[in-house]
Amino acid sequence: MNILGVAFLSDASAVVIRDGKLVAGVSEERLNRTKLWYGVPQGAIKAVLDIAGLELKDIDLIATHGEAPSVPDPKPFEEKESQILAADLPEDVREAQLAHIQSRLEHERMVLGERTPAYLAEIHSLGRPVKVYPHHKAHAAGAYFGSGWDECFVLTADGWGEDASATLWEVDNGDLKFISRSHTFDSLGYFYGSVTKALGFTPHRHEGKVLGLAAYCQDPRSYPEIRAMIDYDPQKQSFIGRMENGIYAPRFENQHLKEFVADFPREDISASTQRALEEVVCELVSGLGRGKFRLALAGGVFANVKLNQRIREVPSVSEVFVFPNMGDGGLSAGAAWLANSGMNSGSPAAINGVLLGHAPYDSEIDPALSRSGLRFSRCPEIEVRIAELLAEGNVVARCSGPMEYGPRALGNRSILFHAGDKTVNDWLNKQLQRSEFMPFAPATLAEHAHLYFEDIEKSRNAANYMTITFDCTERMLKEAPAAVHVDGTARPQIVSRERYPEFHKILSAYHELTGLSNIINTSFNMHEEPIVCTASDAVRAFQDSKLPYMALGNYLVEGVETSSSSMEQQELLSEKEKERW
Repeated sequence: MNILGVAFLSDASAVVIRDGKLVAGVSEERLNRTKLWYGVPQGAIKAVLDIAGLELKDIDLIATHGEAPSVPDPKPFEEKESQILAADLPEDVREAQLAHIQSRLEHERMVLGERTPAYLAEIHSLGRPVKVYPHHKAHAAGAYFGSGWDECFVLTADGWGEDASATLWEVDNGDLKFISRSHTFDSLGYFYGSVTKALGFTPHRHEGKVLGLAAYCQDPRSYPEIRAMIDYDPQKQSFIGRMENGIYAPRFENQHLKEFVADFPREDISASTQRALEEVVCELVSGLGRGKFRLALAGGVFANVKLNQRIREVPSVSEVFVFPNMGDGGLSAGAAWLANSGMNSGSPAAINGVLLGHAPYDSEIDPALSRSGLRFSRCPEIEVRIAELLAEGNVVARCSGPMEYGPRALGNRSILFHAGDKTVNDWLNKQLQRSEFMPFAPATLAEHAHLYFEDIEKSRNAANYMTITFDCTERMLKEAPAAVHVDGTARPQIVSRERYPEFHKILSAYHELTGLSNIINTSFNMHEEPIVCTASDAVRAFQDSKLPYMALGNYLVEGVETSSSSMEQQELLSEKEKERW
């Protein structure tokens, strides 16, 4: 049974599931180079069919999301209007909030009545049978089937997706039992996005900057006002957004919020926002089950790796799993798994890695390098050579093997560096034209992970995909300070031989040379660009970044002789460190 999964919202993507197993997955943005592109991903559809060795005629069923009423339910809008009219608000704030409600209603009418039907019509035009599922059920299926568990709770949360902004499920042997949902106005994603916007960042793209800044303030003064924006209703098991407080608005446009934010340092606002999010989500989680339970997560809110750590720390949670493509790009896999389950076409297989895209082939590498004017040579033992360069203090970009499905670079489209230099976040981000407040993430040998991260076993599977933070041990602080945030946490990728054979070989060789088990792993792309996909993408990004070395397939490519960053690193290494390395 061959099922094609299609997602058409932000980070549109396609997957192929064959007899329950996810065998190919690609985001359209990697192909057309437009970050977070949305629409029917025709290029990604062709790509995953090619990877799976199929043609469209071989597809038994296309699965997608978008099952929803053609018009939004007016009742929640009317209730929210009543709350705002009853609140003690300045007249201009009240008018602005009522205008937001009307704007939101019109937007949802357009999405449900026009945009989604148009996308579904385009998918039907592919000429194969189509099955359509609700947005959040597809999220839930991705988290559940990806986990490989038989029983668990599933929580989804994002901005808004056709039928809800969050849902809660209980699952037993593939049967997803719906428990509750939260409306658009109760959106945790829009809450966090509204603050992201008010701080001068881009919502739906720069929430990670707010997360990074949050660690720089331990006692935020803005907390009472920020916390009043959202809440949790234990009776309905759903979240509450409080627009009637005159601050939060779900369309990211609120002058009152901007004025409020101006009264506090952005670190203060960020810390309050993160704390509020953690509290309301953990309140829901704490009320689940009678004893220990597993919890699977999906939806863009769970790109927040510190939130995921706090969920894992809830005493009743025995284990957490975050679907690696947690945002709307993961809807393609969730819908396809639902279709597979409904057709009884083989038990879904838990994901065993997400290296599901194309690999750069010599047929594209050779002409890309020949046109570049760069120096390059074939290197049969390229993984060992990368390890040697890293041990010498060099930065190495790597584009090799199948591309990752999802937002994280997991070694095959990554920039690598040793983890001993705490200044790397400044100078390497400048070279990549980025501005970040989170440290780079570590890639860590799986067999040594317990030496570096506290409580790793409760979410080791999530850590395979760089989706959760951990408190670091003293050894981690000493050996890999560049990968540790100011709050003493890190967001690792646990690298096993089974899931990441070539990347594991690099880390193993590096460990043999240095005695160290962690290296820096950041995505191979320039600022605001999608992660590189093809050999040509890699060559262009390598030249723009002015990095010293790139591993492109089995070719070692040289940039400038010695970049300023590499020179600085050589100077930073003491004689004692050089001897150890």
